[in-house]
Amino acid sequence: MTAGRSERIKLALRQIDELLARGSLRDAEAQARRLVAENPLSAPAQFILGITVQSQGRFEQAEPHFARAVTLDGRNVSYLLNYGLCLLSMGRVPEAAAQYGKARSVAPSNFEAVWRNGSFLSRIGHMEAALAAFSKALERAPDGAKQSIRLEVLDCLLSLGRIDEAREHIERFIATTPYRARYLCLLSSMGKHDADSEMFGRVARELARTDLSVVDRSDLMVRRGVMLQASQRFDEAFASFTEGKKLLRAPSVTAAFRQEVDARVAAFGRERLETLVAEHGRSSYRPIFVVGLPRSGTTLAAQIISAHSRAGNAGELETMTYVAAKLSRGKPPEEIGTALGELGGTGIADLAALYESTMRHVVPEKELAVDKMPLNVRFIAEAAILFPNARFVNCTRHPADTFISALQTEMNAAHSYSYDPADYAAYHAQYRRLTAHWDEVLPGH
Repeated sequence: MTAGRSERIKLALRQIDELLARGSLRDAEAQARRLVAENPLSAPAQFILGITVQSQGRFEQAEPHFARAVTLDGRNVSYLLNYGLCLLSMGRVPEAAAQYGKARSVAPSNFEAVWRNGSFLSRIGHMEAALAAFSKALERAPDGAKQSIRLEVLDCLLSLGRIDEAREHIERFIATTPYRARYLCLLSSMGKHDADSEMFGRVARELARTDLSVVDRSDLMVRRGVMLQASQRFDEAFASFTEGKKLLRAPSVTAAFRQEVDARVAAFGRERLETLVAEHGRSSYRPIFVVGLPRSGTTLAAQIISAHSRAGNAGELETMTYVAAKLSRGKPPEEIGTALGELGGTGIADLAALYESTMRHVVPEKELAVDKMPLNVRFIAEAAILFPNARFVNCTRHPADTFISALQTEMNAAHSYSYDPADYAAYHAQYRRLTAHWDEVLPGH
């Protein structure tokens, strides 16, 4: 590569980074695509295009650019780690593990390779191994990175139920961490605190700050509501919950969900689904899908099932979302038969094998894997086609209880229906309609 071309690429990369920093994701992607068109053999160009696409949540479109960057420069740790993250975001866990492994092999003393491997292990539920990785990363990390790693340590400790250690961790670092509001939210969730407690005062003082992010302010208002509720100041508590959620201003997803339910109910009648399963269902693998709306008891149900010696809890992975999308080949539900015909027996078997290999990677040496991604409820037809022996556990709870619990919990924009009572009621009605349909068309499953 000539010196002039190298400088032009560096300049373009800086401009794209600036666009990303400003949140101008589409402009960044457009400029990155031009850069790749002019320099297809440039690893940095391929990588930055992958970053711009991944930043918009389009992981499958980002994946080939990360793969190309790694092919062109397989010793770049950043390329390997971001490729691994992209694969993990699609639920392709064994492939993601390979990329994280390569990053550690290429740079065994690189703190970020060790740290991100810990993040990967935490994401797939291997918390003890994740803590060990974070401990090693902290030994090598510069001061500027340690706070982010410590936040992940805290999440691991809480997941493992090591509450006393988590509380000690928070009290030791809360005064110095840039995530002070996050730490305070977690600390206030430990034990029982009401509106007369010292904790309520700490949260109120934090809310008085003018430099809080929208998310931090929302989360603190939710915690404030929990403590008001403990003091039976219910009107004030409900106001704090709803006002906190309104800050997030996420668009409603209910209309899109209603359209999806309409399409799935119309496309997957009982006879139609039985025919599709008979024609294409060849895998003998027997996953257990625990589904339901968030805060309906899915975590407890998965824990109870996986307490059995033959079962393991795979947690919440995006694998079924990815597999279902590949199974449909981008076609609407009513054209699933055409999509399956285009895939053929080998293609369908490959998707079933990809899902099975992921579950066996996450819960090795277990005959049965529990997939507890709640909104896999959308993909029960696809799961039944791939795995005729699958079983589905739908967790239900009184809708008012589920809503109040969701209102008191941090929920991202994918669950924005939980921010408002009327929106939640409309979403819940569609969920009930969909689950009633699955129960009708898959009796006994």
